[in-house]
Amino acid sequence: MFNFIKSQRKIGGEIAYHNLTEWWVETFNKQERDYIVKTFQPLGGSGSALIKGEIQYSSGSAVSLLANLAGWFKNVKDREIGYKLLDKAEKLITDNTEILDIHFFYHNKIEFYYRFRAIDQESLDIAIEACKKQINLSSHASIAFTKEYECQRLPIHTGYEQLAIILEKQEKYDEAIGLCKQAKEQIWNGEWDKRIERCIKRKNKS
Repeated sequence: MFNFIKSQRKIGGEIAYHNLTEWWVETFNKQERDYIVKTFQPLGGSGSALIKGEIQYSSGSAVSLLANLAGWFKNVKDREIGYKLLDKAEKLITDNTEILDIHFFYHNKIEFYYRFRAIDQESLDIAIEACKKQINLSSHASIAFTKEYECQRLPIHTGYEQLAIILEKQEKYDEAIGLCKQAKEQIWNGEWDKRIERCIKRKNKS
């Protein structure tokens, strides 16, 4: 118990700022924590900012921090660290979380889990569920994007695109076509017409 409290006292930075100290110490052992800090090398900074220094203000949320941090562990040997970071990030999402933070969280989760679909049995199902969750908030996200980035086209929507790819591979052409039409109606960037045309042709051949 004493060592646990001592470990908590040493932690500052983004982890302390976002009230993640207890979770950080309980979830990762010292070797893992040191490895995470060493591996995380954000542009214009260093991983030590995760746990050192006193931060008065952070431009991002805890959800955004952990989702982005998980991206540094997208390899086979480190994926369990990424899973834990993404799991905690999702648990922190509330009604007060910025819509674009949630949108980008699911972008990261989709990419992460889909990458390991052939290694971990549940990864594909988790990626599909993340696609659906991102799609469910797509209309709100499009409004937030338009407000934040005036005069710019909406970006590619990972949830729509990845789920359309999965459905096409599963030969669920009608579902893929419907999904593409929905994404197109919401004006998300993507080659929706090409995928629709391809799915129609493959459906007719089957």
